[in-house]
Amino acid sequence: MENIKEIPKPETIKDSRFLSWVERTGNKLPHPFLLFVYLAVAVILASAVLNFLGVNTYNPKTSDTLPVKSLLSGEGIEYIFTSFVKNFVSFPPLGTIVVVMLGIGLAERVGLLSTLLTQTVARAPKHLLTFLVFVAGICGSIASDANYLILIPLVAMVFHSVGRNPLAGAAAAYAAAGAGFDASLFVTVGDALFAGIATDAARIVDPEAYVSAVDNYYFVAPSVIILAIVGTLIIDKIVEPRLNRLHPISSMIKERPTTKITISVSEKLGLKRVALFTLGYLLLVLALVYPESSSLRNADGGLIPSPFLKSLVTFMFFYFLGIGIIYGKSVGKIKTIEDIPSLMAESVKTLATTLVLFLAISQFIAYFKWTGIGNLIAFEGASFLQSVGFDGYLLIISFILITCICNIFMTSGSAQFALFAPIFIPMLMQLNIDPAFTLAMFRIGDSSTNIISPMSPYFSVALVYMQSYKPDLRIGTLMATMLPLAIGFLVFWTAFLLLWTGLGLDVGPGVSMYIN
Repeated sequence: MENIKEIPKPETIKDSRFLSWVERTGNKLPHPFLLFVYLAVAVILASAVLNFLGVNTYNPKTSDTLPVKSLLSGEGIEYIFTSFVKNFVSFPPLGTIVVVMLGIGLAERVGLLSTLLTQTVARAPKHLLTFLVFVAGICGSIASDANYLILIPLVAMVFHSVGRNPLAGAAAAYAAAGAGFDASLFVTVGDALFAGIATDAARIVDPEAYVSAVDNYYFVAPSVIILAIVGTLIIDKIVEPRLNRLHPISSMIKERPTTKITISVSEKLGLKRVALFTLGYLLLVLALVYPESSSLRNADGGLIPSPFLKSLVTFMFFYFLGIGIIYGKSVGKIKTIEDIPSLMAESVKTLATTLVLFLAISQFIAYFKWTGIGNLIAFEGASFLQSVGFDGYLLIISFILITCICNIFMTSGSAQFALFAPIFIPMLMQLNIDPAFTLAMFRIGDSSTNIISPMSPYFSVALVYMQSYKPDLRIGTLMATMLPLAIGFLVFWTAFLLLWTGLGLDVGPGVSMYIN
């Protein structure tokens, strides 16, 4: 899209002292890859110092105390070089995200995800427009970055076409895609990625620990409706009335569009076939899992835990592969069987940056484990939290606030969680907090402040799309527009988690706040 090339650099945008400070501070952070390289080096040096000082670490499984192992010793140097490839290849999120992306990426490449997003918004009844924009935008995280690029201009145009302020439409779309990123009615690539990082971090304490991609599903699925209601009320009652006073529709440079967004015959046929395939696929999965003697159930005939839950990534892959092929053939994007692997290969190219980041993250977490520093921090940190009485609701609120503040400066959710997980998950496990519950808390802080961070690349994207309607609009207007949405999402989503926990409900299959 040509508009993206016109994004103004953050350095050229003038605004308040606070925003300038946020911008300068965030810009000083190194690239996430370099950040984890520096952290890995810090662990190497710290392990040598702690070993020299005779500091002991604690093994929570055996209750034994052992000296911190130095990575600068003969044994440590041997470990660094002999485990380098293994650390990367055996990093739990690596295989998961590649497999999932091969399936979802195919569906995205043939245009299925963008068509679904477009039709959801364009065909929405006027009185439900804002609500359905939020539902579509929040669930649109399954389309990854394409969600922002498709939804923001689309919703702005739809709002304008029905006589509503297009700036409010762009704000609603940006809030849904950004502040609701970690909630969805579907299991996404992000779920698989976070689960893998959480599993690796939990194994610092428990080598048998496992976090599934659906371990937060019971909580994040209803969160979509809660956030959609909150977002709708804030847009309709606060944001749009304010924009209408300051930037009325009459001041927009674009004329109100009169044409309707249409869908081709082949796209309609493709969507019908996808719906039929979805129904058939669900019946097939049910047939495989329903019998009590199913090999996908556990030894007691249950599903929590079970081979089925551990196989969800595989089921996701085949589902998205199936709907991608069906839709691609219907619209002519797939003409021969040879087109399928080519399109899948193209989708994996988008993972290049993530794979480079994983190389550094995997080494950092592996060093954290091997030296025993992870257990040391977990034990001492848990002891400190117990001594100051941080537990229950106070712990939840504090962790979410820490996460949302850090998220302003580090908008990459995977990078931030890779930094948080090896420290906080083992620490909170010492307080009997389930790793998957820690992930649920992280989701709230990681999402809510995305839309007010100038460090986010999509902050400028949203600004540029809004400027196409109002050229003199500046970053301060965007920040003031998004701030009520960020605060609303943070407050009500946190309150929803507190209510969910207070009612004793599981955040996922067999997963509550506390272990066991």
